[in-house]
Amino acid sequence: MSSSSNLNRFYGAEFSPDSRLVYLNANIADTGNGCGQANVREIFQYEINGSSGWNSNPIELGGSNNGVSGRGSLQLAPDGKIYFARTCKPWLGVILNPTVIGTGATYIDNGVALDQATNSREGLPNIATQPYSGTFNTIKGTIRLDLDGNGCTVADPEVPNTLFTITSTNFNSYSFSNSSGGEYLSTVPNGSFTVAPLSQYINNWTLTPPNFTVNFPTQASPFTQDFCLTPNGVVEDLEVAVIPLQQARPGFYTDYKVVINNKGNQTASGSVTLDFEEDFMTLISTNPNAGNTPSNQLSWSFSNLQPFQMEEYEFTMMLNTPTHPTNPLNFGDILIFTGIVTGTGSDITPADNTMVLDQIAVNSYDPNDKICLEGETIDPADIGEYVHYMIRFENIGTASAVNVVIKDEINLAQFDISTLAPISSSHEYYTNIKDGNLVEFVFEDINLDFNDATNDGYVLFKIKTINTLVAGDTFDNTAEIFFDFNFPIITNTETVTVMSTASVGESTDSSIKVYPNPAKSFINLSASNSLESVTIMDINGRTLSQTNFTGNSTDQLVSIENLSFGIYFVTIQSDLGQKVEKLVVE
Repeated sequence: MSSSSNLNRFYGAEFSPDSRLVYLNANIADTGNGCGQANVREIFQYEINGSSGWNSNPIELGGSNNGVSGRGSLQLAPDGKIYFARTCKPWLGVILNPTVIGTGATYIDNGVALDQATNSREGLPNIATQPYSGTFNTIKGTIRLDLDGNGCTVADPEVPNTLFTITSTNFNSYSFSNSSGGEYLSTVPNGSFTVAPLSQYINNWTLTPPNFTVNFPTQASPFTQDFCLTPNGVVEDLEVAVIPLQQARPGFYTDYKVVINNKGNQTASGSVTLDFEEDFMTLISTNPNAGNTPSNQLSWSFSNLQPFQMEEYEFTMMLNTPTHPTNPLNFGDILIFTGIVTGTGSDITPADNTMVLDQIAVNSYDPNDKICLEGETIDPADIGEYVHYMIRFENIGTASAVNVVIKDEINLAQFDISTLAPISSSHEYYTNIKDGNLVEFVFEDINLDFNDATNDGYVLFKIKTINTLVAGDTFDNTAEIFFDFNFPIITNTETVTVMSTASVGESTDSSIKVYPNPAKSFINLSASNSLESVTIMDINGRTLSQTNFTGNSTDQLVSIENLSFGIYFVTIQSDLGQKVEKLVVE
């Protein structure tokens, strides 16, 4: 860049997004301690195609003329703003509207707060997630478990991924404790705010305090308030998730993970099994070692799993090729994995003791993607229940990525944001929800390698659909993946359809029950009313069998010995109405 006659010692430079304007950090004198200081103003705007040449009429946007800020880099960020490194200060400057000519570009000196122990130097930090243009305050604390009944101390275990609400008259946000501990943190403007944990498991515990209110600036920032959980009764509540760490590519090795989580309020022991379609894959390894009897099942045992503690089991499969002589695996085929966790007592939410992963075989490889683990369809009976989303990311650059941020805008017309719950990840992270529906999964200082063997990561969360969806509706989701200050990688849009059934408009008989589920050779049907028929369909909606019942029996035994391992939908008709259930056949 040629020199400007109006500049004296310029340092940083950056173009506007439309390349019509250039911004310079100039008129700097260095005090010798590494913190350059501005004699006049810091940020100048130049119009490249100005009438008298680009450097003839600089516009002073702002900065400091009293030596309190210094030189630094300017960088255009993916959000369309330009950030400025204010040397030796815990703030970044920000140009809010860098395509606007004149002072309407709006430069804010204290635009983004860094960590209080972090000062900017000449270069920019890799990520900034909490921008505020005015005064901000910090609310923080730790949530712990009191399992020995003597109150919470620093020696007691912390509770990860607990959802907190921060509310006031004109402000509503969510924050989670981090993934590896119970520390939470939120930044807010001045005002009165009420903070309360909002975990779906909180009814199993007594919370002290149940909530608190803080008023800024009356109370000093940062404001610290810890929470303590003590068991409320004796509750067993286990959960299982089956996670594909890579896409299913025929002929390739694919890694998987089974994760169990103790959501109860007592230590838990038991077993976990993983059923797979052995005709279409070959078991390569497990970690830790798993039982493998029968040959299509893996099994592990666990003991003394503390509340909110998780345990992970890994396994690797070699998938069949499309040219396999007896069981070829082709593009579009669905591989089904069923995870089941069993405790020693009576689980209060048995529905999440089983999880079925539907994995679609693909030809091409996309290292940054988003998938719904329930597959491309759900049963109408599952409307208003949890679905699991997994976002995978891979650093395919030429240098390590210090920080990774995943942003996921949740459609409130399709999902209940208050039910979102992070489950598992490849690295330590924390979760925020901004603007009511923008979820951020923030991986700080993970230094994600660029070598193929160690450049992968993921996050898994669950969320409930709204209960007003109907058969034939779809719900979809897309995520943005940011590697440091690079522009985001946009994932695929994952669309799931609520499966239609021919008789979905009929009355519902909620008394109908199907058990056992999962099942192997038969199922029992029971109801308070006379059973008339049962229809079994595959996951694509094809009718496989239909049986009509005679008499007025309220109990029936149905053979399923002719069904292969997988997922089916069972429609049971009584003289009152019908019910559709998802059936897992082992």
